[in-house]
Amino acid sequence: MPTLYPKKITKFSQINLVHTSSPIERKDQTDFKKAIEKIQKDFPLTKFFDVERNSLDPRYLSASGLERLRKLRKALKKVNWLLPVYGGTGCADITRKLSPEDLARIKKQRPLVSGFSDGTFLTNYLYFKTKLLTFCYANACGLYSHDNYKLFFDIIGGTEKKYSFKEPNYKWLGLAGAPTKPIEGICIGGNFSTFRDMLDIGEINPRSWEDYILFIEELEMDLEDLHRIVISLDQRGVFRHIKALVIGKINEVKLTGDYRRFNSIFNREPEAKFDNVFEYLISDVLKKRMEDNDPLYILKIENFGHGVYKNMMILPIGGKTVIHPDTKVEFIGPFMETDDKPVEKTMGLSIEK
Repeated sequence: MPTLYPKKITKFSQINLVHTSSPIERKDQTDFKKAIEKIQKDFPLTKFFDVERNSLDPRYLSASGLERLRKLRKALKKVNWLLPVYGGTGCADITRKLSPEDLARIKKQRPLVSGFSDGTFLTNYLYFKTKLLTFCYANACGLYSHDNYKLFFDIIGGTEKKYSFKEPNYKWLGLAGAPTKPIEGICIGGNFSTFRDMLDIGEINPRSWEDYILFIEELEMDLEDLHRIVISLDQRGVFRHIKALVIGKINEVKLTGDYRRFNSIFNREPEAKFDNVFEYLISDVLKKRMEDNDPLYILKIENFGHGVYKNMMILPIGGKTVIHPDTKVEFIGPFMETDDKPVEKTMGLSIEK
């Protein structure tokens, strides 16, 4: 199935904000209000599909799964850009219940769908199910928190056809070290545990992993959780076949502390060498791929993941990706379908109750 490109975003595109996951934390309420004002200024046809809460809803969810699904379906009726409000927990609740009719509507309308953290369940799911190119970038609350948000707007506006990232702290890990020639593949991934859940809950079983470059990051994860996730993906053959693995921001301090603590508990030297837990957990795969002259290259980067970065990496899920031996990560378009002609309209912020 060929890649579907979303329609380019213009000033007069319909922007629909939806609650897919958790409610906005108290500390982020001011940032969300400012973001809403900026989004409305940039895109007059902005509509916020707010949710109705009841006393039984867990506080960590913005609303019940049924209520969030209902509002998501309303937002899909007419939309050019579907934008999750916040991350957290719960995107799987509603994404897994999208019907064949919902997916057919998405394929027909080809909206831009972006999301970060828990929202990457939706972006990756839609790519694998419909082949619609989506984006891993900030949710609505944090859309303007990164200095390169204008680059994101240029990309979704159809004016940026190629972009790249390269920072001094990028480095190659693992047995393979640095490649001798560029690695080309298709970008997938996002939050690591969310990606694992998306594959399992969404029943995603691609014909092969050979075309993909997997990007992963994780906010909070201990060593045992990481072990379970890595083994889950390894069981699916992910690491045996992907072109490359790109590891973004993870809690290295926590993982290193866990490693040393376990060494002490189980009578090993607390200060034993600790370089790369991924290399240990998939060491058999790495060795086998080296023997087969098909090494798995692992690139560690720091500007992808939870945090505020000047140059936050923008992932086109389903987009062509090239990683160069010097660690430069390049994304090559097209990213958007640019043949649409905007219609002149103006409208204030609308809130759907």
